[in-house]
Amino acid sequence: MTSQKMYETLFVARQPVLDSTLETWGYCHYYRRSGEQTFSEFTDPLQATLAVIQCMPACLDTCSLPHKALIHLPSQALLAGIPRALAPTCVVPVLPLHGFDSPELLDALKKMRQEGYTLALDTQGEELGQSPLLDLVDIVILDLRGPAVDTLHKIAPGLLAAELTLMAKRVETQAAYGLAKKLGCTLFSGYFFREPETVSQRKISAVETTRLALLNLLAQPEPDTDELVATIEADASVSYRVLALLNSASFSLPKKVASVRQAVLMAGWVNLCSWLRVIVLADMAPSTKAREVLHLSAQRAKFFEILAISSGRQSQADSLFLLGLFSLLPSMLDLPMPNLVERLGLEDSLAEGLCGKPGPYALWLALALAIEHTQWDEMGELVAQLGLPTGSVADAYNESFTWADKLISAMPNGKAKK
Repeated sequence: MTSQKMYETLFVARQPVLDSTLETWGYCHYYRRSGEQTFSEFTDPLQATLAVIQCMPACLDTCSLPHKALIHLPSQALLAGIPRALAPTCVVPVLPLHGFDSPELLDALKKMRQEGYTLALDTQGEELGQSPLLDLVDIVILDLRGPAVDTLHKIAPGLLAAELTLMAKRVETQAAYGLAKKLGCTLFSGYFFREPETVSQRKISAVETTRLALLNLLAQPEPDTDELVATIEADASVSYRVLALLNSASFSLPKKVASVRQAVLMAGWVNLCSWLRVIVLADMAPSTKAREVLHLSAQRAKFFEILAISSGRQSQADSLFLLGLFSLLPSMLDLPMPNLVERLGLEDSLAEGLCGKPGPYALWLALALAIEHTQWDEMGELVAQLGLPTGSVADAYNESFTWADKLISAMPNGKAKK
């Protein structure tokens, strides 16, 4: 008698939505069902919506105000009252342009509006005509990479005149971000913030040099405790962040941590090292886009580390953690990657991988990019090339999101006074 798998791994990818100040406004959610060998589409849209809502409590930032969660809403979910599983202050149902024009569905949408829900309309840039949905939605989503992108300049003025908020999706480059702003968009979904705004030849500041030196020290297998403590204590801002983080409710240590040395001894090197690396990066990138860049870097790092361990590559786990964590350094510091890696003292193959050269790390970065861009077929091919069990990829991705959410939500926003 063959045993039957009694559970299903759900794979929910999350993309940030930033406002006009590049602060996080909310998150778009995309879903996939994970099988043992391949990634397949949900055939039932209602089941897909339920899967997303089921996974959302695992994402701390997604379900905490003031962030909004954008979820695509099929007609079956609307009629079943599924969106009411989440409060109107949290969820923004996203409607397709077609298929919601029956009297029954329009009445259901009107009732949701009366209950305080914000509704969004997803378009491919096509002419909207006299769609009755325009009188019910608050946000219209424009696809900057859709088949009708050339018509966006024609339809945007009318939507703005109707006092609708415009959101651009698939904004992947700074050029696309500039186009979206010209169209009048004030919400932006995509990974354009991952690109450096200006890759200049400016000099690395004294503070950045100090932080890079600390990252270099943290890249060692297990540095001397006295040297590590002295290096951290010499930096008031990093010391403050370490103590504030470990004394937060998220970490629930048995007693208050009163010194850096105590933190090193109580937390243990393996855990503290991962946290410290993220803390140092947070302190190096104070811009408004830093939170999402930092979250993405931390999530990539933990994702790679978990996959390395689960696939029998324990010896590569730390290098893969560093690969993920440092992969967005140019976005944080607006400096070319080669200028940065030469100060980190990394092994040659890792440094080359960060600089985009072919080698053992290229497939890992390609895997992260495929997931972030929801390119599921490409992701499946990369999973096969890396010899990873598909289920483990979904589990690692979900676990790494939870880890990054917990760490960054517990991290203090302010800095110590100098």
